[in-house]
Amino acid sequence: MKAAVIPNLTREKARGVTLLLLEELNKLGVEIYLSESLENEFSDIKYCRFISENELIPLADIVLPVGGDGSVIRASKKAAVNGKKILGVNAGNLAYLCGIDSEDIPLLSRIVSGDYTIQNRMLLQASLFDCGRLIKTELCVNDIVFCRGQKIGLVDLSVRANEKPIADYIADGIIFATPTGSTAYSMSAGGPIVEPTLEALLLTAICPHSLAFRPYIFSADTVFTVRGREKTEGTDICYSCDGEKTVPLKENCFMEIKKSDISAQFITVKSDNFIDVLNKKTIRNK
Repeated sequence: MKAAVIPNLTREKARGVTLLLLEELNKLGVEIYLSESLENEFSDIKYCRFISENELIPLADIVLPVGGDGSVIRASKKAAVNGKKILGVNAGNLAYLCGIDSEDIPLLSRIVSGDYTIQNRMLLQASLFDCGRLIKTELCVNDIVFCRGQKIGLVDLSVRANEKPIADYIADGIIFATPTGSTAYSMSAGGPIVEPTLEALLLTAICPHSLAFRPYIFSADTVFTVRGREKTEGTDICYSCDGEKTVPLKENCFMEIKKSDISAQFITVKSDNFIDVLNKKTIRNK
């Protein structure tokens, strides 16, 4: 078995957790691969192989990001594209997406013996069009958020589902989330909590200027179209996939959002279910 270990060393605990992880993998006879950019950081570890970033995930059987939810999200997109399984190792705080904490590292023996399950998590595909021409397509594990830009003001967004109007939102923004992302920004904005292995699309408004808007849950075959309805002086509309770089949604542009054809394969080695994890993380955050 080959494992790609991807530590986020900006996390205070990440290096220590990574060393525990590497030691356990070596003990289990797993071939370990790290990015060559980390060779100086882990030069004293002689049983690891350092390879280029582009080779790392395609070569591996399993992908092991070490960090928080952001680390798992970034790695899981690459793992999904390459059809690889992923298990997040928590070196952060809440980390809803991490399958194990540092004290659970001995459970990796279950992966080697085949004693684990796979949770297939749906992804969103967000396609940006300019005057009807496709500009780019992105994958989202958690959500895609439309919000105001640098200036204070409400955004005015038109949302259609399967070419039929849903609503015109005047709000701080709107969130399209996967069930996996239901415990992220969508939850903070009052959206529903959804079991992550379900297939559905969530739509939640952020501080809508209306008493009528409530969160929606749509079937997984729904195709959304989002565009700015009016250009109000002093405001602008931006979007962000999984909390990454914020990009302006220019005039004449619209976004198409739907379920992706590929899914992320999350490894489960612990016996706790979604409610157990949710309760544990909620208590930790108090």
